[in-house]
Amino acid sequence: MSDPTYRTAKLAPGFDLGAFDCGEPGYNQWLTEHAMQALESGASMVYLLLEKRPDEDERVIGYFAICPTLVVRDDMPKPLQRKVLRNAPAWLLAKLALDSSMRGDQVNQWGWQLLRAALETIVEASELGGGQIIVVDAGNSGLVRWYTRHGYISTGGHNLRLYMKVATARKYLGSVED
Repeated sequence: MSDPTYRTAKLAPGFDLGAFDCGEPGYNQWLTEHAMQALESGASMVYLLLEKRPDEDERVIGYFAICPTLVVRDDMPKPLQRKVLRNAPAWLLAKLALDSSMRGDQVNQWGWQLLRAALETIVEASELGGGQIIVVDAGNSGLVRWYTRHGYISTGGHNLRLYMKVATARKYLGSVED
């Protein structure tokens, strides 16, 4: 029996999104009911993490959505404000969700793999179209801790918005490859 294979792909018609379950109804619903509309309207780009097992159809095991945005420097954590424009071009990691069945895998660390794919995509996009900052709105305080472990900086308090410079993401990705 061969091992499953994995790939990321842009969302397109024909993918079965209905079996995806990250344990958060809002994220499941966004994928099945709103992701295609967001893509078609140009509001965001949506990428899927797909698993293919022998003799089975590919299944969606994760997804992320990104879109361009603008951030106000004064709203960011102080350590990140240096060399950032007053109204800085940015990328919003609008959605990131992993199927519940893939969590807890200490070997593959699928959550990190999905975040890594999102950061790589954003860094590539920034090289083509600019952008100084990557913003994410964590869904809850537990996710704030998870994102900060991966280089994001919180504004503190009850705010779930976190920031990372694109340059930091580029360095972070390079150091992980070493």
